[in-house]
Amino acid sequence: MTITGVNFVRFTRHGLQAIRSYWKKTGDRFEVRRQALKLRFWDERHLHPPGMLFDHTYESIKSFAGLGIYEMRLDDDVGSQSNIRIVFFDPPHDWQPTSEEARPMRIIWAIEALPKRRNDWTTNDITRFRTSRRLIQKRFYGR
Repeated sequence: MTITGVNFVRFTRHGLQAIRSYWKKTGDRFEVRRQALKLRFWDERHLHPPGMLFDHTYESIKSFAGLGIYEMRLDDDVGSQSNIRIVFFDPPHDWQPTSEEARPMRIIWAIEALPKRRNDWTTNDITRFRTSRRLIQKRFYGR
């Protein structure tokens, strides 16, 4: 199977564990993962106003303006969960991965996928996303 798209999509370990708490069936977890893999076609669109990525909308999280953390909204119901958000991190172009983590394509990090109950992100959510960004920055980019 060939690699398609312009990005390599990678879930954080915490992101994969969080999916297990929201979706108990393996098929539902794979459906969320399959939707997140659409980020492999993510390009410079995020530098423009919020818009569409295939059949999903995306937007920068306001608390992280300029830090590269976005949310992709899934309109589909997966495992009786609706209003699903995939939070992902698009590292700046000047960040170069360490030699052990080098990939042939740019890496987009899926931080977490979760059903969102209300419009605002909680303080715990913001802290979790910020910590994930720092962890990725230190561990995989050596910054």
